[in-house]
Amino acid sequence: MRQYRTPTAYVLGVLVLLAAIVLTTPNGGTQARWSASAQAAVPALTTGRVGFEVGGVQDSATLTNTSGFGVRYRPLQVALLDSSGGSVAPPQGMRFAYRAGADCAAAESPAQWTAVAPGGPAPVAVGGGTWAPLDRDRPAGMCLTVSTDAVAEDALRPLDGQVLQVVTQVEAASLGDGTWSTTRSWTAPFTVELPAVEQPPVEQPPATAAARPVVQDAAQCGADKSAALLRWEWTERSGVPAVTEWQIWVRPAGTTGAPTQVQTVRDGAARTAQVTASDLLKPSHLRPSQDHEVLVRAVFATGGTPHVDSAYAWRIKTPGGSGHINCEGLPS
Repeated sequence: MRQYRTPTAYVLGVLVLLAAIVLTTPNGGTQARWSASAQAAVPALTTGRVGFEVGGVQDSATLTNTSGFGVRYRPLQVALLDSSGGSVAPPQGMRFAYRAGADCAAAESPAQWTAVAPGGPAPVAVGGGTWAPLDRDRPAGMCLTVSTDAVAEDALRPLDGQVLQVVTQVEAASLGDGTWSTTRSWTAPFTVELPAVEQPPVEQPPATAAARPVVQDAAQCGADKSAALLRWEWTERSGVPAVTEWQIWVRPAGTTGAPTQVQTVRDGAARTAQVTASDLLKPSHLRPSQDHEVLVRAVFATGGTPHVDSAYAWRIKTPGGSGHINCEGLPS
């Protein structure tokens, strides 16, 4: 018997063709097998974090902006601490003045922000409310001056001599429409000192001719070939200032002109002085082979009378250019 298989093979071929068409035709339930990619540059983005640093040295601080954008700053409040870190109530009238700029350390620089303590333990708010700009990577300066001129002495007395720490809270905020902000603290030392009490001047008794001290027995001297040794005595008197130094003054004998200083003894307790020929010839108007009249002057430390002179008590001479010296006492 003959069998016909051709229709069966034909049917199978048609089914395979239909399956291939279904599998290769995209519809809602299939996944694409092709893709593509590309790179695109976008502008730099910044976050809302303010980078702000404050470094202080004594009463001056350096403010630095490390943000990716410009910021503004201002001192917000100020408080006092003692050496142990405990809170101290700022006495009423204590004034804190802040100056900004590169020359803020100059005393004539005007204050941009001020705070005056109203009294009480709370931190003191800094007035002014204005902001100063702070560019990125361009540090700015801020200086502090503390004044107690308006503080009552009774309020300062418990703090006299104490080294306090002035702690300032500095606020920084973003420029423009941003609302990002941060605060940093800056600590500066301040020593409280009571104003000096002005004492009335002590009046010194006038050194009149009748009451002033005088050089006693001044007509004593001795000489060797090179120097004259002058000796005198001094009588201390109550109410007369101490002698700080002695001075030797000379003038040409027989004249009435002003004398010239030739020697200084910087010891108030001394009672002698040596005068050499070279001492006498240092002033250009004095000449060798000239007789000189000599007095001793007592110079006082204080008082209305700065010095007092003895009478001309000695006569000394430098013969020619020998460098030798002669000395004799004058009658008292």
